Amino acid sequence: MSLIQPASAVLGPISLTALVGFLVLAHLAFCIFMLASVRSDQSMTIGHVEVSNTLQCAFGAFCLIGIPITIHAFIGTVFRAPGHLYSYLWYQFLTLVAVGGFCLSLALNQKSCFTREGKNGDLATLVCGLPNITSMVFLAVFLLSMSTAMYFVWSLSENFKRRLETDLFRYQEPLQLKAQMGEEAAAQAARDARAAAAAAHQMSVPGALWSPSAL
Repeated sequence: MSLIQPASAVLGPISLTALVGFLVLAHLAFCIFMLASVRSDQSMTIGHVEVSNTLQCAFGAFCLIGIPITIHAFIGTVFRAPGHLYSYLWYQFLTLVAVGGFCLSLALNQKSCFTREGKNGDLATLVCGLPNITSMVFLAVFLLSMSTAMYFVWSLSENFKRRLETDLFRYQEPLQLKAQMGEEAAAQAARDARAAAAAAHQMSVPGALWSPSAL
């Protein structure tokens, strides 16, 4: 008995298949949005931390790879193919590591105070806050959400796998029954042939076909 059990096929008013399909589509929208947001010509400032264009391009390439993977997973969700979902689970894990590592780096490199440049000749102001706490809260929420999504995808793949094994057993039973009936018919025919040969030998029927090996 495994430590973690798969979720049930129905979660309240929604089925597990529909929930995973929605999560996969949301992940696809995330990949498309992030791919459209990266810029290769200049750096980007997130949370008062400068992100280089090289890092943006690397993350954009990662999101680009995720587009066919998420589409592949959605097809597997619709047509109940557990192999499609297992490959998507690996991409979810890599996304968890990449985004989680970026959020952690963002929280560690942020400064509690920064200078805000003035506009229209105004003086610059010093702004202080708690950006590290905000980043850590966002990191915790992301890790929890991504882990829950991975659990639902894994549960659906396990349910598909069990249903596939059940279907295979259901189709296997008639074939086994036919094979067993064929073996029984062949054995009965052999017994009838030996009995007929023995009876012909005892009756000394002229021209009867029998052999000592058949007795």
